[in-house]
Amino acid sequence: MVIEVKNMEEDVFRMFLNHMYGKDLVVEELQDVPSTFGMFQLTEKYDIVELKEKILVRMKSLTVEKGNFATIVHLVGQCKEHTEVKDVLQSMVFSYLQENLGMSLGKLTMFMTEHGGMDGQAMVSVLDMMVGKVDGEEGDSKEVEMQGPPATPQSRREVVLEFLEFSNFPEDKLEKMV
Repeated sequence: MVIEVKNMEEDVFRMFLNHMYGKDLVVEELQDVPSTFGMFQLTEKYDIVELKEKILVRMKSLTVEKGNFATIVHLVGQCKEHTEVKDVLQSMVFSYLQENLGMSLGKLTMFMTEHGGMDGQAMVSVLDMMVGKVDGEEGDSKEVEMQGPPATPQSRREVVLEFLEFSNFPEDKLEKMV
């Protein structure tokens, strides 16, 4: 008998099952953000608090790189509102953006062009993560209270389009990005 498990890497699910049957799970064996994220989802779904906390610590030790940036942004989009793992992922992405861009809009355009695999929704997610953040003293960031009604999907699209045009994003790639 074969049971198909959707939206989960086989190795991660196998590690989880082995843990459920008594084998120690070594979180360091989770080598990348997607597998760590998958394991976190399982521990959250089955309410395994001690392991969930170990997974969060592991997640915080991983890094965002050019090769996994788009994947991590997509994982943020899969998170439920206000979960611990979403906060960790957003913090990782924001730190990576600050490290690579400061808060330069010109650099952001080049950055998004270089990091393939980013569709318009992923770009909006990245920009949403940046909204309300400003550079503080000594490179720290702080939250800024935003005023006004929340943005609609159409107004976000218009802002992204206007930003891309302003930053001289290649016109033949505008519609694909937005």
